Amino acid sequence: MGLEILLIIIGFVFLIKGSDLLVKAAISIAKRFGLSEMLIGLTIIAVGTSLPEIFITVTSAMDGHSDLIIGNAIGSCVCNFLFVIGITSLVRPIKFDKRILKRHLPIEVIAMALLLFLGNTEKLGDVHIINRWQGIILLLCTVLYVIYSIYEERKLHNEKIDEEIINEVKSKENYSVITIIIYIVLGILGLKFGADFVVDNSVLIANSLGLSESFIGMTIVAIGTSLPEIITGIISARKNETDLLLGNISGSNIINLCLLVGLGAIVSPLVFDKEFNISIILLIVVTIFLQLLATINKKSELNWKRGIILIIAYIMYIIYMI
Repeated sequence: MGLEILLIIIGFVFLIKGSDLLVKAAISIAKRFGLSEMLIGLTIIAVGTSLPEIFITVTSAMDGHSDLIIGNAIGSCVCNFLFVIGITSLVRPIKFDKRILKRHLPIEVIAMALLLFLGNTEKLGDVHIINRWQGIILLLCTVLYVIYSIYEERKLHNEKIDEEIINEVKSKENYSVITIIIYIVLGILGLKFGADFVVDNSVLIANSLGLSESFIGMTIVAIGTSLPEIITGIISARKNETDLLLGNISGSNIINLCLLVGLGAIVSPLVFDKEFNISIILLIVVTIFLQLLATINKKSELNWKRGIILIIAYIMYIIYMI
């Protein structure tokens, strides 16, 4: 089992590095076509951070491991809301952005409720499934959310967000055509082999320990694919920029729930395990809890004491899943 765990870790490294290379290449290509830095930041960078999950989804769907897909999507959301926010609050109190609380978190609750509804609607024999048409609905919801996010940022002209995204894009150099091609090839290879390593060895561990693939997806795979969010959270806390963290996590969760499950269902209909219902309901409760917490909190922030509660809740969730 030690070899399988090592290969999973290597797989996550390949996934993260592969997505980074593809994002750099895509940004350089976009600049050559004269796209604005703001638009690049809201599209290429946003999608690029989800590439590891996307490749794991496609690989799992093609290999018939549907439990890994939905488990990863839901598990990543639980990890983001409980563990990532909890860990970040230990470094510095997390500020709540009013706009995120009033608009994006309610949208996330709607996405969770939609997945819960779709997952318990269609049956194939004795099991519930998410079919291709339902997958298309989830993909359309992803597109609408991205369009709305771009429209909202342009309309509000949030200078802080504009400055951060522009600085992130400006930090990427313009590369030569040969370098771009090399980055694209290496990026695709990194994502391909990384996804293979993670999926294949996660299934081997699940089989050897007698655990379900959904459990592996909601724990090992979910935590691994949430590493970028964990690192981003800690960095933003050190820079005292935690007011954007909740928005980043909320957007990531919506993409996880709609894009990943939708894409997987289009490749191959997904079996919706009953245990997913409990995790989605937990997500809805946690989301509403964060909204209420921000409403009754005069400082509109999450301190380290409440962060510890979230971390303990995540540990209890893992124990319950076991």
